[in-house]
Amino acid sequence: MARPLVLIHGYSAEGKDFEKLKQALVERGIDSKDIDICNYVSLNNEITIKDIAEGLDRAFRAHGVLGSPTQEFDAIVHSTGMLVLRAWLANAGRPAGNARLRRLKHLVGLAPATWGSPQAHKGRTWLGAMVKGEKQLGPDFMNAGDRVLEGLELGSQFTWDLAHLDLLGPEPFYDKGPNTPYVAVFIGNSPYEGLASVANDPGTDGTVRWSGCALNTRKITMDLTRVPVDNGSRLTISHWAANRLEIPMIAVDGRNHGTLISSPEPGMVDLVADFLKVGDPGAESVEAWLERAREYSQVALPKMKVNPGAAAAGLQGDVKKFFGHILGHSPEVEMEGWQQFVVHARDERGDSISDYMIEVLTEQDGEWVRFEDMNTEVHPYGPDSSYRCFHVRLPAGISRGDVKMKARINASTGTELMAYQGHGSEDQELGATTKPVEIDLEDMGNGNGSLFHPFTTTLIEIVLNREPLPLDKVSRIMTFLES
Repeated sequence: MARPLVLIHGYSAEGKDFEKLKQALVERGIDSKDIDICNYVSLNNEITIKDIAEGLDRAFRAHGVLGSPTQEFDAIVHSTGMLVLRAWLANAGRPAGNARLRRLKHLVGLAPATWGSPQAHKGRTWLGAMVKGEKQLGPDFMNAGDRVLEGLELGSQFTWDLAHLDLLGPEPFYDKGPNTPYVAVFIGNSPYEGLASVANDPGTDGTVRWSGCALNTRKITMDLTRVPVDNGSRLTISHWAANRLEIPMIAVDGRNHGTLISSPEPGMVDLVADFLKVGDPGAESVEAWLERAREYSQVALPKMKVNPGAAAAGLQGDVKKFFGHILGHSPEVEMEGWQQFVVHARDERGDSISDYMIEVLTEQDGEWVRFEDMNTEVHPYGPDSSYRCFHVRLPAGISRGDVKMKARINASTGTELMAYQGHGSEDQELGATTKPVEIDLEDMGNGNGSLFHPFTTTLIEIVLNREPLPLDKVSRIMTFLES
């Protein structure tokens, strides 16, 4: 019997959106009887992505074939569907005893919202509810799925925690062995057109960022609670896939977030159909498949490397001049691509630091100045601004690692009774009016090379001491009464 193929849609969508893709897969030899399309509720303000994941498990258990706890299957997910399936896997615990992980053999992400979407926080507004909300009269009328959108928001704690479970944990959820799934990720290189184009953000397929879909990720920890000896003691970075699968973004030419499944590109469908056989007896190896997929991706990549502004959204004239002015060069200059940095700041006890600022500096003519070519959008996570998402354009040549850079970090407690203390070049308290800590980014330590890798998301955790003031004597926050 062939492995069942499960299709999982995204936020504010329906299973019937997969009909064109299903038809294309059937034309490539996959029996329609083996394709099971899910349909789930996302427009309810009390439902979370984890809830939907457990709803998926309940649907599996009631299914005639998938109800067997040992039945293997493949999955194709679109947009939020990636978070649903990853949550379903993570809900079952560590890989060693995770039966769900052993069942899933292939996972294909089509424009997956691996790291959320820049549209999510907009959907939680009243206007967002008008556009995307539930229109059926009833208890969920005008619900926009607030808690799902909270998980989908850029820099969310949900995606941060999930990544620590399945992408950055000591035991990989996606390795090169037979007991974890093979994973592939595709995304279109075009934004929306027509009326829908008002939702476009630079560096996206209209909904998901090109740098926010792949599962290739690393984490950097800047531990400024330590006395500076060398970067090896304070600046640590997780390695790229050692035993982990390499799961990069595969670009698809001429498709946006919606048309990737409503009008699937034939070459992409061929690759998907072949990928569902990877690892089977006599089938192509994952390395050989990935080499072909990367070659296919080369056609679409140039459009994704054009600097933002006029060319990013098809705008012309005065808008082009405006973006050229703020960028300091022509918008048509090719970049290396885009990268996301998701940053979380906390103190030594694990409590969040909500009021902080980060600047990246580079050396020019012997002086340290702001690295203007990297400036782009910063989004603080609404429920907890200690989590922030930085969307960065990468100038040509940046990933070679030969650009001198520093990070300048400052934080404030909001009270003169307490301060954050960081070890930069010297011990100092941090605050709204004090000099920030600086840390060298030139050497990432342990041969990790450059901080910059196009079309990936990197996590950064900043750790500072939180101390009563003044630092050098009895604090004002607690004293003894004079006897």
